[in-house]
Amino acid sequence: MTVFEIAWKTLRARKAAFFGAFVALFCGTTVLAASGILVESGLRTSVRPERYAGAAVMVGGNQTLRIPGGDFTVRETLPERARLKESTVNAVARVPGVKRAVGDHSFAAVVPGAATEPLYGHGWDSAVLGPFRLSEGEAPASATDVVLDPAVAKAAGARVGDRVTVVVESVPAQYRVSGIAAPADGAELDRQSAVFFTPATASRLSGHPGAFDAVGVLAADGTDAEALADRIEKTVSGTVAYTGNDRSRLEFPDIGSSSGLLLLVATSFGGMAAFVAMFVVAGTLGLSVNQRRREFAVLRAIGSTPRQVYKLVLSEALLVAVVAGVLGCAPGAAVAELLRGLFAGFGAIPDDLPLVVGPAPMVAALVLSVATALVAGLIAAHRPARINPVDAFGEAAVERRGLPVWRVLLGLAFLGLGTLSAVMPLVMRSELGAAGAGSAALIGLVGLSLLGPLVVRALVAVLGLPLRASRISGFLAASNSATAARRMSSAVMPLVLAIGFSVTLVYTQTTMSAVAGSQVEEGLGADYVVSDGGSGGLAPQVVEQVRAVGDVEVATAVSTSKAFMSVTVFEDKELAGFSLRGVTPEKLSRTIDLGVVDGDIGKLRGRTLAMEDTQASLLGASVGEQVELYLGDGTPAKLKLVATYERAMGFGEMTVPQEVLTGHTTARAPGQLLVRVRDGGDHAAVGAALRALAEKHPSLSVSDRDGFSAGVREEATLAAWINLAGLAMILAYIAIAVVNTLVVATAARSREFALMRLIGMTRSQVIRTLRWESLLMCSIAVLLGTAMTVLPLGALSIAFLGRPLPAGSPLIYVSVVAATVVLGMVSTMLPVRLALRAKPVEAIGVRE
Repeated sequence: MTVFEIAWKTLRARKAAFFGAFVALFCGTTVLAASGILVESGLRTSVRPERYAGAAVMVGGNQTLRIPGGDFTVRETLPERARLKESTVNAVARVPGVKRAVGDHSFAAVVPGAATEPLYGHGWDSAVLGPFRLSEGEAPASATDVVLDPAVAKAAGARVGDRVTVVVESVPAQYRVSGIAAPADGAELDRQSAVFFTPATASRLSGHPGAFDAVGVLAADGTDAEALADRIEKTVSGTVAYTGNDRSRLEFPDIGSSSGLLLLVATSFGGMAAFVAMFVVAGTLGLSVNQRRREFAVLRAIGSTPRQVYKLVLSEALLVAVVAGVLGCAPGAAVAELLRGLFAGFGAIPDDLPLVVGPAPMVAALVLSVATALVAGLIAAHRPARINPVDAFGEAAVERRGLPVWRVLLGLAFLGLGTLSAVMPLVMRSELGAAGAGSAALIGLVGLSLLGPLVVRALVAVLGLPLRASRISGFLAASNSATAARRMSSAVMPLVLAIGFSVTLVYTQTTMSAVAGSQVEEGLGADYVVSDGGSGGLAPQVVEQVRAVGDVEVATAVSTSKAFMSVTVFEDKELAGFSLRGVTPEKLSRTIDLGVVDGDIGKLRGRTLAMEDTQASLLGASVGEQVELYLGDGTPAKLKLVATYERAMGFGEMTVPQEVLTGHTTARAPGQLLVRVRDGGDHAAVGAALRALAEKHPSLSVSDRDGFSAGVREEATLAAWINLAGLAMILAYIAIAVVNTLVVATAARSREFALMRLIGMTRSQVIRTLRWESLLMCSIAVLLGTAMTVLPLGALSIAFLGRPLPAGSPLIYVSVVAATVVLGMVSTMLPVRLALRAKPVEAIGVRE
């Protein structure tokens, strides 16, 4: 008989012992599959192309940043459009199989009164990529002509010959509607609308004359699109060719940003889910093996070798993992779709962005689940396989009190790593430092689990003292818990995980949201904020009009982007991303107080840079030194560091003069103006003048300091909800793990309950004893779970808020603790009541 046959017979004979492992692996595979589906969707998802539907191939710049010396996994998607030079169009046109190559300008526009999808302007020569056909009128012939798509024309109430206002970069201009054009196949534009100008006008309005956002390719008859795309990429350097639905990645900017968000969230929480799954599965399998101590003792006594015990346990784990993994993959798609719906509901991704459900995430989830089960089985089998047979029989009757030296040392090492991770916010006041606080709970919990029996036994000795004063139920509860510290530890740790993980991560999100808002309130010196709403930014002439308003001392233009730096981590090169703000430096301190730590923000002119202080220290960058980085479109830049500051959560991790970003952002113009009224000036008059200016420029909006701060808080709250949506998946898994572990642990004690009744205890006395045990277990869990949160949340709060308590309602903590205690009590007492239904004489003879 093979070891797999023996393992299969064991599984069939001891279903209850392996049920907990099966549930843990099933749910773990579901979570991992869902994360994998989101990762694959972030890499591959797309929608149906609309304006580029008539092009066989669409060619764009390389939107992936790689660094010399980095491996293939070190890459970042560029947030800014990498444009193509005009010479690229000619190079693409010369590739064999290309019938015609057309450069396309794409820039934001607004038609006042037309509440349509996002509107973008283009040159009429690119209409062939739709292909668009004129249903009325004629092509634009002069700089004052436009062609509208039917949706825009209807929303604006415009017909051929009418005049409409089109706003680009907040500048309104009158145009004559020369025609109305729609896609030739009759399809509607569902995701964005289009307005066409003459090619020369489009080039001027785009702000990037001589460069194109994309190049559309019309293929010669009989040419295969995929083969043509390969030829273009090989022939024309620095380009990426798209076919099929992937063409939409060039057409719709939100696809790339949404894909990046999915990828970021999925990889972050996927890794966390894998960590939690391994912890839960290891604990559940360890509990299963621990319940079979007598069985393994017999096997060792009759001559089974350590190798055979290892093979048996690993075979059992493999069989359970394969069955649970295969069954757990299917619900992963439903969980991923649920998360996609939540992200779409928050407005983080488009409603129509589909998931890509392929075999790769399922296979990866299955492999990870099997690997987790085998590693957990290897750890669980170590003691039964290596112990002396005589000692094995002794431990089968009474738990061993001590722990191996290796386990104690490893537990202390993990607690040390968790402590280092918890204090990261004190040395790195950024989102990365805050992430360290979140991971500290998990790392510390591993150490606590390794030391669990020792810690639990010590706490039982203290917390159980009042119970020992009881004559029967309380005394037995305390004695049972002290004697079976390993069993108690296996039941306590999932509860500790639920409390420590939930409280730490939820309060981390609420604290970071509060920090972003408070830093803006403290550092914003502007009295008014002028913002553009969808027309591509604020043109220079609009900026000058704002600055010309009476009593305006300074108006700081602000652009947002992202920068990347090459960093070395354990001798490997990685890419680190930083939020970047471009500002006009004149009198910057009057509108923004960045909280300068070192240097002089007044020197922020020309090719210079200011950055968050702790980030600069970790990167080894000192004031006065040159810093090498990559801008949002991938362009390398070398800038002189002139100042470091502390208010990075509210104003970005890096700040550069506006001129550094010129030509390197998708929108040429800045999106906001921070307006400061001169001392003694008439604030009301300035506000009225700005609102009057906004009436002349329909895309502009004006808000005061409080309105701007509220907007920042809303953005931070939205980011927190996005993170919490991903966390919800893991928290649900932890809740299932808590119930699963406690039910299995309690159900395995049915013979113990029967024995208690046979020696004279009544049913109510047994229930009271187990109720006291459960309360003791939950008390220890609350104490340890709370202790796991003190250091990371305390360090986070001191670093960002200057106080030891995190931001957020105390009801969050109360709710988490209450829910965990209820789960613990119900999951323990329900199996007890079910077990006590059987007659003691019958229950004492049941093996499971």
